[in-house]
Amino acid sequence: MHKPIIDRRKFLKMLLSVGIMPSVSVARVAQEDDIEVVVVGAGVAGLAAAQTLQQDGYRVVVLEARARYGGRVWTNRDLNGLALDMGASWIHGVDGNPLTELADELNIMRVETDYDNGVTFYSDGSPMPDADADEYYSIFEEIIETAYVIAEERDHDLPLSEAIQLALVELEYEFDDEENQILAYFINTTIEHEYANRVGKLSAWYWNESEAYSGEDVVFPNGYDWLTDHLAQGLDIRLEMPVTQIDYAYEEGVRVRAGGQTFVADAALVTVPLGVLKANAITFNPALPSAKQQAIQRLQMGILSKLYLQFPEIFWDEEARFIGYVDAEARGRWGECLNLADVVKQPILLCFNAGQFGQEVESWSDADIIEGAMSMLRTIYGEAIPAPIGHLRTNWSNDRYSYGSYSSYGVGSTPDDIEALAESVADVLFFAGEATNLDYPGTVHGALMSGQRAADELIEAI
Repeated sequence: MHKPIIDRRKFLKMLLSVGIMPSVSVARVAQEDDIEVVVVGAGVAGLAAAQTLQQDGYRVVVLEARARYGGRVWTNRDLNGLALDMGASWIHGVDGNPLTELADELNIMRVETDYDNGVTFYSDGSPMPDADADEYYSIFEEIIETAYVIAEERDHDLPLSEAIQLALVELEYEFDDEENQILAYFINTTIEHEYANRVGKLSAWYWNESEAYSGEDVVFPNGYDWLTDHLAQGLDIRLEMPVTQIDYAYEEGVRVRAGGQTFVADAALVTVPLGVLKANAITFNPALPSAKQQAIQRLQMGILSKLYLQFPEIFWDEEARFIGYVDAEARGRWGECLNLADVVKQPILLCFNAGQFGQEVESWSDADIIEGAMSMLRTIYGEAIPAPIGHLRTNWSNDRYSYGSYSSYGVGSTPDDIEALAESVADVLFFAGEATNLDYPGTVHGALMSGQRAADELIEAI
């Protein structure tokens, strides 16, 4: 397994001051007739925004549709008490990352992810020699670099998949079936897993248009909810309150309808996922500006599906961090599993599916999705491997409070769309969330920063 050469998280030298949120033992509850700001959504962006506003003296209510706070940061402990993250898992790039500063302050345990430590198997289950993997990866690098150049020469955007096909022609590559399968494997695990979308939907111009912090990626053996638990302290969070309507021309303020109740405030700060906006789950009155509506349409909300499998014993390559599989029939089917045995101290594999196939498997029954993964594992390790004794799975594509995992640049979308999505409206309606962060979309630190940014804009405006 190779660390992707196309790293959207390149180090950005920037001055960023991130305040450590205080621990408050008793929540400050705002009366409905005395609310100054309604924050819509209690994910990382919403919690960070609410903390920033409350520390500045604003009376804030956070309305959350789910029965829990955290949004797409969700640590599930239903599998024998193990802390398994169903959404976000990593701090991507620890050097200078505000999440690193916060985790250090709170003494949170972390484990580095070694992307170079992995094994890859052909479709028949035979191992791919390291030398072959290195050679194929070099070819993949050349193809993607050529696709970049081809896309830049066009006067209009095109799907990344089309740019890749044009690169194959320009480089005069004529692959046999196995080589096409291997190329598809690298496209899937390196790009589609990273951006939670198939290359046919990604913009060839902007798919990789973002910054990154340097350093290793780390995961949390005890779960990512340390962050949301910390950010939620002292806030007035109303759970099971899905917002259905926001009137933002209401007596020079806002009126928010949620869970059969009405909240009136000076301003609203909306942090729901892009997928919710794309589904028109919230009615805005007046309608949002056309630039913002077009941005919502053009930006993509993708899928990275997770399946955790717990086994009675380890039967795989114990030292390997990643297990890769080149599927012969379709790109992206069970292309990559993460070995979590040394992270959670239990025989657990986390299997990923992204994009089109990720969405497909999320419609399967538990039995079918487990059998799909086991068929791949039996191909590699033999028919005698044990059956799993427990599992957890995600269903982000069908989750009406997210409708996807995280955002990406769709064909025809540009950085201007992210800026339009983030822009406030009439100095009473503000927007945050990972999809509104120009530099770090699709990341937890991007969500955190966006909440603080939107809160600062609100403070300056009202």
